[in-house]
Amino acid sequence: MTRSGVRLRFQQGVRTFKKQIELQLFVLPALAFVAVFSLAPLYGIQIAFKDYMFKKGITGSAWVGLKHFEALLSDPQIPNVIINTVAVSAMKAFLIFPLPIIFALMLNELRLQRFKRVVQTISYFPYFISWAVVSLMALSWFSPSKGFINDFFVATGLMKEPYFFLGRPEAFWWVSVALETWKNLGYAAIIYMAALSAVDMEIIEAAVIDGAGRFMRIWHIFIPSILPTIMILFIINIGNLLGGGLYASNFQISYTLGNPLNLPTSEILDTYVLKVGIRMFRFSYATAVSLLSSVVSAILLLSANKASKALTGEGYF
Repeated sequence: MTRSGVRLRFQQGVRTFKKQIELQLFVLPALAFVAVFSLAPLYGIQIAFKDYMFKKGITGSAWVGLKHFEALLSDPQIPNVIINTVAVSAMKAFLIFPLPIIFALMLNELRLQRFKRVVQTISYFPYFISWAVVSLMALSWFSPSKGFINDFFVATGLMKEPYFFLGRPEAFWWVSVALETWKNLGYAAIIYMAALSAVDMEIIEAAVIDGAGRFMRIWHIFIPSILPTIMILFIINIGNLLGGGLYASNFQISYTLGNPLNLPTSEILDTYVLKVGIRMFRFSYATAVSLLSSVVSAILLLSANKASKALTGEGYF
């Protein structure tokens, strides 16, 4: 493009901006948020390549290159921490992700509107309870002496004696998945319910006239209609895989419910960074771990987006 063409494009953009000035002002808070909380903190990335000291500050600390990344790769606890992080996140991404879709499709088929609203309200409520409160509730629910979950399993004969769910490493991942499902299922279904409400009723009526049953309508009309929404959320979910999926709940659950008994499976990257990097004042090491995690997340996001475009033609960008 010639210099005059670039100048013409720029002038057209300025005129368009002036015409839409009221609408453009609405973007400023979002831009300010991104600048303050996403762009400005990038200055601190260089801590991962320095021996950071409070007295000297970021610019005055000595440059050590990849020293902290080498320490990370040689840390004997890192492999187990990564396995825990990936395992719990993968379980949430692939086991929990379809549940809100199924739940939304089931709600969409309900014809009793009053009952439908009651079910929706009950399912949304847990989302607004903080993870700190949920953790306190979980300590009571899963208690081997007075927890109703153990009482139910023993009373129904599924278990002969109470099981210490929060004290057994092999049970912690499943407890994490169960709590995530209970807390976020209803709220996650809202987006799919909104997408389902946009389906043209004439298409549904035509399908009914042609003899399509309920499952045929779900498979051939409703699911294809919400497929773009499904794929966008799935890409975001994969991009945040190391953090616990769409709602990044790994840290909250592991930090509040983790204990010395379940530590082999409850220790994840975020809690490890907190314990080793922050509490022991190894800020450079903590930054190196976080930076590496961010790079892996970016690769996962791009890969998931490319795979989605190749398989379904839907992508996030």
